[in-house]
Amino acid sequence: MQKSKYILPSFLFILPFVNILLAQKSNDVKVLLLEGEYQKAINVLELKLSEQDSLSFKEYNTLGVAYQRIMSFSKALSSFKKATKLKPGNIQNNLLIGSCYSSLGNNNLAKFTYQKILELDSANLTAMVSLGKILIELDEFSNASDLYQKLILADSTNSYFYSQLGICELKKNNKISAKKHFKKSINLNNNNSKTILRLAKLYYNDQEFDEAEKTLQEGLSNNSQNKALNKMIAEVFYKKKQYEEAIIKYLYVTSIGDTSAQTYQRLGLSYYYMSFTKSINNKEMKELKLNEAISAFTKSYQKDRANSVTALYLGLCNKALDKHETAIKYFEESLNKMFPDYIGEVYKNLAISNEQLVNYHDAIINYQKAIKYLPSNNILTFYLASVYDRYYKDKSVAIPYYKKFLKKNNSDDIKLIEYTKSRLEQLDKDINFWGK
Repeated sequence: MQKSKYILPSFLFILPFVNILLAQKSNDVKVLLLEGEYQKAINVLELKLSEQDSLSFKEYNTLGVAYQRIMSFSKALSSFKKATKLKPGNIQNNLLIGSCYSSLGNNNLAKFTYQKILELDSANLTAMVSLGKILIELDEFSNASDLYQKLILADSTNSYFYSQLGICELKKNNKISAKKHFKKSINLNNNNSKTILRLAKLYYNDQEFDEAEKTLQEGLSNNSQNKALNKMIAEVFYKKKQYEEAIIKYLYVTSIGDTSAQTYQRLGLSYYYMSFTKSINNKEMKELKLNEAISAFTKSYQKDRANSVTALYLGLCNKALDKHETAIKYFEESLNKMFPDYIGEVYKNLAISNEQLVNYHDAIINYQKAIKYLPSNNILTFYLASVYDRYYKDKSVAIPYYKKFLKKNNSDDIKLIEYTKSRLEQLDKDINFWGK
């Protein structure tokens, strides 16, 4: 009992110091940063700043890092700049300034900052890598290429450097060099799907479909569910007329989330062309593939009603199934979508220019085309009638067009209406006179 008598007062004596230590730990910004408590770290440092004129270099730098972690780049930049005033030559702090400029979208100041760092430390790897990325974003591909070649000399096992150099060479239209560097990058790291996709697209665009397939298969061996790689290899199979393989891949791509109009259109095309291959050797199988094509094209068309190619192939599928009325509907829709709204205006102005050059034959043809594409523009009918009236020997040809103009007329131009009526009267008189 006597022993416990002294334990309690001793514990009460120690307790305040324990609380102080716990409080210090909770306010230790290093610990807060390590624990991901960035806002708490900011609160601690901002409170300290409000109680005194300024912070130390280390504190400003830490405050900037905390702001950077919560994507508040303007405040981070401000803190890093204040730290720089206290230690202008601190490279790590200047690297963070460059990073903030880049995150804020000011690539020119980011470039300037990294270049200044390299003047102080020409071998600084972080500055070189960051500068290379900025130079690509600024379309300074030759400078970026030179920089990545230096980085490769420093570390020839870094796949990222080869990939970035490949991008530079591609942007400079040096396709052979780009392929070489992308291949080297993939050899060092065959998990980078973006580099694999870039190389495969290069092969694809150069119609080297076997090489494209080989590259994509390598990528899929490590990342079989990658949507972009699966879609790209489906495109390759389609180009190689391996329609069954293309269909399998397009179906897989749709099952993992790519339900775009383009993907369904490609799936439809694969079904359509497969229906005409030797492997489809009976009527039932052919009809099945054509109906599957229609299903895919319909899904595509629902997502993009403006696509004339999809409408065309819906027509072709229905035609192949002897559903000619449906086929005609889609063929007409396809034709309407093939011509933009302004084509009628082009024909109208072409006809006016033809008329001015006394090329009446072409003027008439182009007015007729303009009317076809702009049926609601009734003034075109008047222009066509007037050309026939003025320049055709047989004036009677103009009469139905003048009458059509008056019948559909919605113009407020009284003079034009009166002129049309007077010409009709005169033409009737002339025809009756010569007819007698």
